[in-house]
Amino acid sequence: MMKRLLKEAVRMDVHFIINEQAGDGKGAKLWANLRLNTSYPFHLTERRNHAEELAWRLAKQTTVSLLIIVIGGDGTIHEVLNGVAGYPHVTVGVMKAGSGNDFARTFPAFNSLQEVESYIAIEPANRKTVDFGSVKLSASHQRYFASNCGFGLDADISLAVGQSTIKKTLNKWKLGSIVYALTVARSLLAFKPFNATIQMDSDTRIFENVWMITVSNQKYYGGGMKISPHSIYDDGEFELTIIHSISVLKFLAVFLTVFNGSHTKLKGVSTYKSDQFIIETDRVVGCHTDGEYIGTTTNQSVICEVDQRKWFVADKSIV
Repeated sequence: MMKRLLKEAVRMDVHFIINEQAGDGKGAKLWANLRLNTSYPFHLTERRNHAEELAWRLAKQTTVSLLIIVIGGDGTIHEVLNGVAGYPHVTVGVMKAGSGNDFARTFPAFNSLQEVESYIAIEPANRKTVDFGSVKLSASHQRYFASNCGFGLDADISLAVGQSTIKKTLNKWKLGSIVYALTVARSLLAFKPFNATIQMDSDTRIFENVWMITVSNQKYYGGGMKISPHSIYDDGEFELTIIHSISVLKFLAVFLTVFNGSHTKLKGVSTYKSDQFIIETDRVVGCHTDGEYIGTTTNQSVICEVDQRKWFVADKSIV
């Protein structure tokens, strides 16, 4: 009875989007426990990009304040944010169920239904306004990101991790982060560095023997690696990290220090800040957004920039 009265007292719709496959079953397990105690509408994902479709439909069908709780990992969150960007009445909250959960390192997740109830009882809702990124590989191929996008070895690793046959086994033993480290070593041996020209504001720089380029809006990726320790998610700019002009052994040294963010002090690691980066590569390289492989560069310039739209995440720290 008290729960019903609480829901009537607030003017916020609440929907759950659940990826039961996240974390190799963590999503299903978490939702099975929560479902016994909630009557909120829920939507189960059935395929790749389905979470984006679900979020977009929910966002466009109402103008009432809407809280979408995502049960899943970084990939599911990435899809939902792509669906709700540009809808200021929508707030996204997270209950983490992935293997990496990098998003939740910056934006604290809800841990219980009680925390959700406490959050929606506050009016107006406390939420953070977050920058949104756009990466255009070609005139017909554009994708968006919430945390980061990457080119080169960065993207090859994302593709390999997604296709890993041992990831499920390691996740069962809570060792999913090891997959990333193992994949780095294997991908490193097969990767061939490339050259890149990067334009930022009025400055143009040329880099040789590039291993990877990452454009970040928050600090973490890859299961806790602090790739961009100085990123601020709401300052209207992104940070570009480029690793170049070093040997394989030196790259491994950089990799070991990326967990605490000290890699930015090493020779061969350059960082820049801007609201737009125009990137040209001398060969085709892979690209990812929020750890999801999206394809490759072409012979055209890649434009990576802060999008005019914003998205909004629940600030449960005040609850």
